[in-house]
Amino acid sequence: MNTPTDITQLYNALFQIEAKLKSAGEYPIHKRLDFGGAFTDIYEFLVSKIDIKNKHILDAGCGVGFGSLLFAKNNAAKITGISVSDLEIESADRNKNKYHFDNVDFKVSNFENTESCNYDLIFCVESLKHSLDFDKDFNALLNGLKPNGKLVIVDDFFEGKITTAACEAFMDDWNLNFLFALSHFSGMPHKFTLEIEDLTHFMPKKSLFKINMQLLFFKLLKRKSMLKKLFKGGLLLDKLYAKKAMKYQLIIIAKQE
Repeated sequence: MNTPTDITQLYNALFQIEAKLKSAGEYPIHKRLDFGGAFTDIYEFLVSKIDIKNKHILDAGCGVGFGSLLFAKNNAAKITGISVSDLEIESADRNKNKYHFDNVDFKVSNFENTESCNYDLIFCVESLKHSLDFDKDFNALLNGLKPNGKLVIVDDFFEGKITTAACEAFMDDWNLNFLFALSHFSGMPHKFTLEIEDLTHFMPKKSLFKINMQLLFFKLLKRKSMLKKLFKGGLLLDKLYAKKAMKYQLIIIAKQE
């Protein structure tokens, strides 16, 4: 089983790798989504869909702050961005200082420490799958919502019938304790409503043959490194999507008054 240190090291490594590949203000997201030219990022899609004006928002898994700062630019009242990665939070603070927003705060924290009944909106963009204890963290996020508040989750959801060697290898490479699935929401309290939207069609199609060839390259590469581990994990996720064992889902959970 993975530990909090494992997850922090993973996100710090992701930041260090992607900081070399992307501009300082870009959200370090692995997927290249195609919104037909309307948007360039999943956060922009979410802002177009969900009313954030004058809302108090928790960006749980904020990365380098791209989404949090986008919320501020679109008239959210107050935004708190959290990450378990100190490197991401340091970068997020630097990005914030460029825009001089006084209603955005970044801090190193986790889901479990979510303040009770404090937020109109909580966003978890590709972060909740890294929870070490889903039930505890999910309940903490639900408890963090004000009446009529919403928890917005975007992530990779396992759609396969059984786990495979590729699933297990993916979990190992990305330090996952479980495969996220819609069944995780089956026992939700009655005062919450659930809305699901499949966003898989926004993901570019990738050749299974090409993915397998790239995986073969990493298999032949004997030297162990975090870079190899992370890239191989990304390819294994691509393989699960190519085999239709994963879907990219938007989950909106609303708390009734």
